[in-house]
Parts: sequence; structure tokens; C-alpha cells
Amino acid sequence: MEEEILIGFLLAFLGFFVVLLLVGLVLFILQAIGLFKMAKREGKGDIAWLAWIPIVNQFLMTWLVENDVHPGLRGKFTLLYGIAFVVSIIFSSFVFFVSFIPLAMIFYAFYFIAKKYSPNPVLHLVIAIITIGVSMPISIFIFRNRDIIGEEEIVL
Repeated sequence: MEEEILIGFLLAFLGFFVVLLLVGLVLFILQAIGLFKMAKREGKGDIAWLAWIPIVNQFLMTWLVENDVHPGLRGKFTLLYGIAFVVSIIFSSFVFFVSFIPLAMIFYAFYFIAKKYSPNPVLHLVIAIITIGVSMPISIFIFRNRDIIGEEEIVL
């Protein structure tokens, strides 16, 4: 009887793990499609393929907003993200909060992507923070076919 209960728990855990894996794969594909198309539309077609490589696609995300972030970070935001990512890997077992720095930088980059493609960037950012980033791939996928806001030609 106890073995049947244990097998039932193991099967339930396995089923839950498979569902999480499938959801993660779907979210990865949605984000990759969105980032790939955004990179191509923004003239970065030579590096758009990076959207399909896990972890590296986060660097593409920071690269897409490199010139949109606050002036003090322009031109070095992706480098700073890379440093923060490596530092978080090295020190996260010693200092707990260090692992949140790259996450905060990704949320920061996502805000500027949302600002480019949505009239409500703060709403997208708040939803992304509440869902711990789960909604970001969906938003990026939705943004992929939108025109950049504020780039209308000014006719004099």
C-alpha cells in the first residue's frame, strides 16, 4: 500500500515537472520569435539568431535597448549586464541578493522594450514583476509585429 502511494507521488511529481518543462519551452520559443523579429526590424539582423540560444538571448535583449537606456548606461549596458551575470554566478552562493541584480537589469531592459512598442510600458513591467518574468516572453511575442512608438517622421 505504501509503495503505491509513493509511486503515485512520484508520477504526480513527474507529471508536474513535464508540464513545467513544456510551459518553459513554449515561453522560450515565444520570446525567441519575438526577439528575433525585433532584432531584424531594428537593423540587427546579423545578430538576430542569438535569440534562439538560451541565456545569450538575454544579452540580445539588453543589446536591443543599448541606446534607449538612461544616458549614463548607454553604450555599456550589455557589458554591465554581462559583468552582473558572471558576478551573480560566482557570488550567489555566498551573498543571497547578488543574484537579483541581473534579474533587475532584465526587467529594466524589458521596460525600455515595452516603452518602444507599447503605450503602457509601466503596466507591462508591473505584470512582468508580479509574474516573476513569466509574462515577458508573451509580451515580447506580442510586440514583434508592432511599429516602434515615437518614430513617426516629422514633416516640416
